[in-house]
Amino acid sequence: MLVILITPLGVNGQRRGQEEATSQRWSPVSIGLYVGYDNQPSGEVAGAQMRIPVLPSGTVELLSGGNITFLNQLKEYQFNLEAVYNTGTTAGGLYLGGGLAWRNTMFGSELTAGRRTVRGYSIVSGIKAGGIAGTPFSPQLEIRWTFLEETALNPRVISLGVNVALW
Repeated sequence: MLVILITPLGVNGQRRGQEEATSQRWSPVSIGLYVGYDNQPSGEVAGAQMRIPVLPSGTVELLSGGNITFLNQLKEYQFNLEAVYNTGTTAGGLYLGGGLAWRNTMFGSELTAGRRTVRGYSIVSGIKAGGIAGTPFSPQLEIRWTFLEETALNPRVISLGVNVALW
């Protein structure tokens, strides 16, 4: 009887039960800027983008962005909405995807011709690195092919950019 009274009732401290599962944090939304060159109309490009993770791990992201192609006496505007698959982690890796594209430009050789917006699709591929020396800044190198309807213009942009995680 004395043994029962002095024996501790709870032995949870010594028992190895099921451990609580750690909750997986979502990869952060990131925004970025990039500069590059558009091969088809032969002009410099400047743009901005937002990367929104679809899965908590960040392996699938929505990539939305817009850019301006600077030509002689003309600026062309393009907007993209793409889904990309990342082979790496949030620390970096290759990515590949595609989506929708809209381009606003003047079609024809006359500078007085009206502007039009045409739609099409895009294919994007690139490589991104993790944060530089412990900072939230993440560089990327990207190639985007755009295939537009109703025109032979198919821009190909190669760009170098930097993204920053919002949290």
